[in-house]
Amino acid sequence: MADASLKARAPLAGFAWPGRYGAATPKPGLVIVERNNLAIAAMMARRGKEQDLKSAVATAYWLDLPDGPRVTRKAAVSFAGIGVQQWMATAEPPESSDFVLRLCDRVAGLASVANQSDSRVVLRLHGDRVRDVLAKGVPVDLHPRRFRTGDIASTVITYIGVQIEQLDDRPTFQLMASRSLAGSLWSWLTKSAAEFGYEVVR
Repeated sequence: MADASLKARAPLAGFAWPGRYGAATPKPGLVIVERNNLAIAAMMARRGKEQDLKSAVATAYWLDLPDGPRVTRKAAVSFAGIGVQQWMATAEPPESSDFVLRLCDRVAGLASVANQSDSRVVLRLHGDRVRDVLAKGVPVDLHPRRFRTGDIASTVITYIGVQIEQLDDRPTFQLMASRSLAGSLWSWLTKSAAEFGYEVVR
């Protein structure tokens, strides 16, 4: 019988407490939001099935699978190009409910799909100093002329493999990393943001 005392925990449970931290600036230079309600799936086209897969995704979600490191998004669903014939599919509520199961059905025989929803930590970052914070560890040129809304890159931050995406022109950035490295990523991020002041919100 299952232990009723066992409960699901967010990747940053015990680390990320809402509030203001770091330098006492008039407003936080960085705002951090942990996203725990996303459905995430890794998808790889099967040999010779890429065009059929693109057609199936277009029919089901009314968007095109991106070629290269870009993200296409419609409503609450997005597909990010993360490698050759590989994508990361993400859904926000209300589409996140059973999203991975429905995706598997819609691309059956065309792609291999692996549920990643519980294996990732996802942070959304914005604020006047967000680029300054990220520049301390992200070896990618995030200047607005080089990295724009819809761009995504697979890179490393202090030996931690991450995917970084620009979600909008605010700009808002999203970091996604392995759940097992959530504490290390959080330590780097908060130390890097301390001089500008940062706020953790839910």
